[in-house]
Amino acid sequence: MSVTPKGELLANHGKDLQNLEAIGILANNVLLNAQKAALDMGAGRGQQVHVEADNANVLVRCLNEGTDPLNSQPGKAHVHLVVVVNKDAQIGLAKLKMNQAINKLADDFRV
Repeated sequence: MSVTPKGELLANHGKDLQNLEAIGILANNVLLNAQKAALDMGAGRGQQVHVEADNANVLVRCLNEGTDPLNSQPGKAHVHLVVVVNKDAQIGLAKLKMNQAINKLADDFRV
């Protein structure tokens, strides 16, 4: 699913997920908190979070072309992508495909 930096659902690219809007909001909040923590630690911009849970892996990726890591800027793409995969999925491949997808989405989110 694609969400705005505020957690608003933009598009659902999957199926069979219940509570899709709630998942998007919760995953987005985890990403935002991780980004703020990374900045506070002096580690720089956080771009991706991986939550390994009992029944699934949740990947949340931020693409922000602006100079402000936590806010959107005119003319710069800023989109968050959430991917939920099975516990036994190939995480490396999922992250690779996720990065490819978010870069393709960037063209549609430059405002």
